[in-house]
Amino acid sequence: MRQPDEGNLFTDMMELGPAPTMAREIVVIVITLAVFGVVFALVGSPLPMIIVAALAAVFMAGRFVLGLREWSKR
Repeated sequence: MRQPDEGNLFTDMMELGPAPTMAREIVVIVITLAVFGVVFALVGSPLPMIIVAALAAVFMAGRFVLGLREWSKR
């Protein structure tokens, strides 16, 4: 049974912090990469798009590292 603070996939993707479990965070990362892949395919790779993708990658890496600290406590 899901706990009230766990939310769902949409809330996992919209939160600034990591998802409650490592598996859910990995799913969020995979979906984010897929979305960026589609956007790159449609728009191309101009410099602003590359910068936004790099910032998103750094943000997702930071979320994952913060999550590692929380998941190891459980």
